[in-house]
Amino acid sequence: LEKFKIQVRPTQPLWNAGMNFAVVNAFDSAKCTGPYRCFNFEYYGYAVGCEAWDRHAGNDFPHGQWDGQVKYKDAAWYSLPGPCPSMGLHDKDQECISREPGGACVGGGTPTGTGDCTYTYEKVGEISIDELEGIENATEFVKKGGYEYNKHTDRGHLNHFWDKKYDYAAAAKRVEITEELFRTKYPDLPEYPDPTCDFNRWRFYSYM
Repeated sequence: LEKFKIQVRPTQPLWNAGMNFAVVNAFDSAKCTGPYRCFNFEYYGYAVGCEAWDRHAGNDFPHGQWDGQVKYKDAAWYSLPGPCPSMGLHDKDQECISREPGGACVGGGTPTGTGDCTYTYEKVGEISIDELEGIENATEFVKKGGYEYNKHTDRGHLNHFWDKKYDYAAAAKRVEITEELFRTKYPDLPEYPDPTCDFNRWRFYSYM
């Protein structure tokens, strides 16, 4: 599990539409596959997208079917468009990268909000799944018959991190444990509040 410090700035067209975040674009093998053929890049530039599932807030697109299904409070998805989004991971070439640079600012620094400099990112920490679950020796854990989770019983054996997988309180506890692990492992790491996902599908597409 990796943690990144990300700085974001909206493009001027996005700001004019009253938003800091664009639509979440889906990427499969580093190729943008939606929504609507990803034509939002042409108008808004390579802006960072967000999606949350606040009913009637307009930010639950393009996966509105998950309204009421997300068990983690204030959960959100983000998309950070990379270079040559029209091609898959192994098909990108320099010509495409030059034509479609993506939104990551070259050289880092503070994003300018131009179409090709909407975000910078820096990895600031990492914890393993074993650390998260409290498993010290995975081989011994399996030898003893342990398993992290069984969907039929909704619990693990010899490990209970994922018990009550769809329970709101249990989900909140897992987030709390994760954050505390990062604090312990990286005590000098600053904590920042999560940004508000202010994407609004109706406003966003009405301006295009």
